Amino acid sequence: MEIIPSVDISKGRCVKRVRGVEGTGLEVGDPVETALHWESEGATRLHVVDLDAAALGKLVNREVVEKILKEVSIPVQVGGGIRDFNSASYYLERGASWIILGTGILEKSGFLIGLLDVLGSEKIIAALDYSSDGFLVKKGWTAKTDVKLLDFAQHLDGFKLAAFLCTYTSLEGTMEGVDADTMKVLARTVETPVIYAGGVRSLEDLVKLKKAGVSGVVLGMALYSGSINLKEAMEVCR
Repeated sequence: MEIIPSVDISKGRCVKRVRGVEGTGLEVGDPVETALHWESEGATRLHVVDLDAAALGKLVNREVVEKILKEVSIPVQVGGGIRDFNSASYYLERGASWIILGTGILEKSGFLIGLLDVLGSEKIIAALDYSSDGFLVKKGWTAKTDVKLLDFAQHLDGFKLAAFLCTYTSLEGTMEGVDADTMKVLARTVETPVIYAGGVRSLEDLVKLKKAGVSGVVLGMALYSGSINLKEAMEVCR
């Protein structure tokens, strides 16, 4: 199971929010320096998200993301506000290994299919951000939907995407534990690899997710608060 440090960007800075709420959590510092730090610590992949873009639907912190892509040598998955072909291809052309799509594929039925024809399924990760009731949320978690996580995952499974990124928004940034039960059901239901995020607080949580069949875990608050050491986490999850 791969451990993926997150670099969340808002107003040009690396931050960690609690449940996605602006003004909560931590301000970490310079996003590029942060990305290079995790690379130097041995990370094999980075999770980079433009939080402002996720809320507004346009690439607000584009220049910062581009600089990260230029400076690091490990693979990077990029998300936040990617809701049209131009923004999707933009980051891939500048070195992103994967783009993360959430709101765009929820709101536009033909959007994903159109991208698959041009970009290929292996470059696309579907963001399945879900709340405590099991329904998906969108637009930077500010809007609810009537779409269930498991139903939508099954719908997308046939497209053979690179992964599903499942963020349990009710736990994100809280370090209150993980939703391993839902991930166990999902991993057994779909063939697409599952990446999880939300609430991780300990190495024991990582072991639970590994046993549930998750292929990767995005770590944020637990890393930045010092609750989990990256190298130890990677060792446990081998």
